[in-house]
Amino acid sequence: MDVLESSQVSRFYAGKNIFLTGGTGFLGKCFIEKVLRSCPDVGNIYMLCRGKKGKSPSERMTAMFSEMLFDNLRAENPDSIQKVIPVIGDVLENNLGLSEEDEKLITENVNVMIHSAATIRFDDHIKLSLQLNVGGTVKMVNLARRVKNLVSFIHVSTAYANCNLSDIDEVYYSMGEEYNPLKLLELCEWMDEDVLASMTETLLRDRPNTYCLTKAISEEYLFKHATDLPLGIFRPSIIGASWQEPAPGWIDNFNGPSGLFIAVGKGVLRILEGDVNKVADIIPIDYCVNMLITVGWYTTIVTKQVETPLIYHCTSGSKKPYTWLQLGTLMLEFFQNKEPYNEVFRRPDVNFATNKLELEYWKTISHWIPAYLADGLAKITGNKAIMLRAYDKVHKASKTFTFFTKREWTWTDGNCNMLMTKMSDVDKRVYNFNVNDIVWEDYYPNYFRGTKKYILKEDMSASKLQEARAQQARWRNINNVAVLVFIATLLYFLYPLLKSLLTG
Repeated sequence: MDVLESSQVSRFYAGKNIFLTGGTGFLGKCFIEKVLRSCPDVGNIYMLCRGKKGKSPSERMTAMFSEMLFDNLRAENPDSIQKVIPVIGDVLENNLGLSEEDEKLITENVNVMIHSAATIRFDDHIKLSLQLNVGGTVKMVNLARRVKNLVSFIHVSTAYANCNLSDIDEVYYSMGEEYNPLKLLELCEWMDEDVLASMTETLLRDRPNTYCLTKAISEEYLFKHATDLPLGIFRPSIIGASWQEPAPGWIDNFNGPSGLFIAVGKGVLRILEGDVNKVADIIPIDYCVNMLITVGWYTTIVTKQVETPLIYHCTSGSKKPYTWLQLGTLMLEFFQNKEPYNEVFRRPDVNFATNKLELEYWKTISHWIPAYLADGLAKITGNKAIMLRAYDKVHKASKTFTFFTKREWTWTDGNCNMLMTKMSDVDKRVYNFNVNDIVWEDYYPNYFRGTKKYILKEDMSASKLQEARAQQARWRNINNVAVLVFIATLLYFLYPLLKSLLTG
């Protein structure tokens, strides 16, 4: 018997049609790829898609399927791509912007709904975050009520929805009447944007950004208005590069830790505010997708057995913690000695400041002074000065990480563990999300390598690697000479003072 034929999960999806939002996002397209590859008899995947940057939904989908992510699928089962059908719409529009024809198509044919669309920007205006993250959830629920043969509705939330707590269970945390989702959406309809923006800090309270806040409010809506649906809540932590599929270290965006790794590896980012002893809770994208697919299967079964929807944490820190110190050490070893980037600003280094004073001191020494020198030299030589602007962006981006690098959380994972016990041996292999199988000392070097290969698209040849290593050696020598000059200069000016003190 074929392996997939003996898979409970694959058999569940056979003949079932899926409606997916966020299908062109990182998680969404990886979900599509794995479902098509591991569930060959799946029905159609209706993907909500809008035009963007001058491209139509069909053009965006065609571009997506040409990516490296789908190489294996195009080679093994290219016809399966025809099962993905773009449905023109927009989460921000009424009824998701669906035409009458498309709404009928979905309500009469869909069996599984996955709501993954969201703005993941931490600094988005509160109005946009509410309308997209909360409003989109409300519209998906309204549509789900009209779907005739719905057996599973999965909402993708985040493990940081309740990051105002340090110990987080797989339960619903009520936010109180002041966070009534429908009333907040009403405010967005009539209240001036500036007035709404002025309320942001009050609404955030002890949450760091509008993303975490609106994800929590979305859960508030679901548990107040959608518990009668076959609902499951999926909470991943920070999603990183793949562990195994489609290839070790595959990544295609600068979001989350990827941008941080690149900034450090390029020698641009050298100081962060944080605690090196805190855990960096990163989960590989393929583990995240495997668990999401499995949650879609199991929700159909468990809905009949529980009174309230189950929440599933997809995190790594509770089972296999890895600190920022360990990660930083591994990062420097990789980028300094093993596989440096081809072009760098200077020799990579990274440290964590524990307070604002220390942070500002090292930003001045390690960031601003080199930036002024580099831009001054660029102007003298007739080149474009870019480093000061670059550091403005780096500091803005790194500031959004501070809340997460200074803290750590303990997420319970009882439902995650229970889910694994319900899976067959075949499904545990095909849809593996057991964090204990990850070897961080292998995962992160593959991740770093992935930023070089898949994001920056650098030349990965042996000759180019030798050039990069030689460049690092030159930077190391320059750094050593600079340190010696600094010490010699310091001694030169201190010597008369020390001599007078000793002889006096």
